[in-house]
Amino acid sequence: MRGVVSRVARLYRCRRVWLAAILYLLALSGTAAAQDLRSSLDAALSKPAPAQAPADAVRKLAFSRDAAVTAREREAIIAHLAQQPGAAEMAPAIRSGKLMQSFDRLLQRYGYSPQNLGDVLAAYLVISWEIVNAADSNEQPAGQKAVRRQLAGALAAVPSIAKMSDAQKQSQAERTAYLTMLAGSAYQALKNGSNPAQLADLQRSVRGDLLESGVDLKRLALTDGGLVKR
Repeated sequence: MRGVVSRVARLYRCRRVWLAAILYLLALSGTAAAQDLRSSLDAALSKPAPAQAPADAVRKLAFSRDAAVTAREREAIIAHLAQQPGAAEMAPAIRSGKLMQSFDRLLQRYGYSPQNLGDVLAAYLVISWEIVNAADSNEQPAGQKAVRRQLAGALAAVPSIAKMSDAQKQSQAERTAYLTMLAGSAYQALKNGSNPAQLADLQRSVRGDLLESGVDLKRLALTDGGLVKR
């Protein structure tokens, strides 16, 4: 994992590459279903997490992985990053599956499933919250677990999401996983304070992405109830 992180860190020392990757991943997700994913976030975060995630909602958001879908999404991100200065060195880490394996292990530590779209989006929110607030969610493990409960019911209630095929859910989840890992790894490399200007750029980019969906991570605290307004 250390080698993967160092390659990501070198890549994202260039702000233009970071912004290009963000725009690419958002463009891939620019379907009506993706817009519904975003619009449901505000409703999900408007109240603390329920004691349990609705079982039916968890089932609706789960998917089985198809190796062909994984290969397609992997090659799409590699093809895009290959066009960016200094990005070609990321291809081996992505093509080998190491980056996705690291993401899977991270989710499992949170108590999430990497084969559940709601859980993947919850991880994206938690890690984005860490980046924007320069915080460590590991200090609030109950909060980590609560965020998945916040999202499950709201996401599964969106008709276009509930109707997604396994392949569609997997595609969205894996695009989000790459975005999460690239952003998270860049943050880990920059948070030591060696380049505060680049860290601030990263934080603004991540915050701005979610502001478009009405979620301001600066105004949210991670508590036992999940991500709630301060």
